[in-house]
Amino acid sequence: MSAHPFSIGELDCVVLQEGGSFIDRDSVAALFPDVARADIEAALGDGEPSGSLNLLLIHSGGGRILVDVGFGEAGPPGMGGALRGLDELGIAPGDIDIIFITHFHADHIAGLCDKAGAPVYANARYITTQAEWEAWMTTWEASSAAEDQALLAQFRSLEDHFTLVSPGDEIAPGVSVVDLAGHTPGQAGLLLESAGQRLLLMVDLLLQAFQFTHLDWHLVFDMDGAAAAETRKRVLAECADEQLLTLFYHLGFPGLGTIARDGEGFAFTPVG
Repeated sequence: MSAHPFSIGELDCVVLQEGGSFIDRDSVAALFPDVARADIEAALGDGEPSGSLNLLLIHSGGGRILVDVGFGEAGPPGMGGALRGLDELGIAPGDIDIIFITHFHADHIAGLCDKAGAPVYANARYITTQAEWEAWMTTWEASSAAEDQALLAQFRSLEDHFTLVSPGDEIAPGVSVVDLAGHTPGQAGLLLESAGQRLLLMVDLLLQAFQFTHLDWHLVFDMDGAAAAETRKRVLAECADEQLLTLFYHLGFPGLGTIARDGEGFAFTPVG
């Protein structure tokens, strides 16, 4: 089982690997169309591209919080590991109390419903930011694409189960919302704090390790590339200066590590 248990003070946590690396060098180059292929190759060096999907399960105040849901049944081969991991932990989808959705890209939300369209986490309430909800509802409503209309219908059907929050709000004891906007209009991470220990969930602040040194390289999926770069610089600096433990959604499993300043960029040291 690809599950990594750890704790932040009295908060018991598990990183669940939804899927392992499924990205090659050509795919990485396509993610950064404004960067020359030779520069991408030099930045990768002899290393493998990052491509894990690392979901976080948190036990807080007696409740279970799952942060994002991965692809579930809707993903490419090798996905669906979060559900398998929960099962091996003895946790049924119906045992999840809160689903916190960091942002609405497919690899974070596709697993909300099964192939029949029924909610997978039937007893959970969903939480996301007001900015993220409004941005995607507006986009989908204005679109005539069948896929967008299907997503609009799915989320409207779940709307009564959603709570919309803002950065700074606490969603459970010791778990508060952090602004990471740029990648999407309302992308948000979570700050976990307990017994003097802290973890910042960084989500898609970056997708490849070379972005720690190439801070201005932004993804084709960054909806506001300039804002994403500024958020990346600001948040990495805060994590380095405050010596925060961090968790990234797409870095090598389990995605946990510490950040230090390194010249004009930063260095990431995996832990776990």
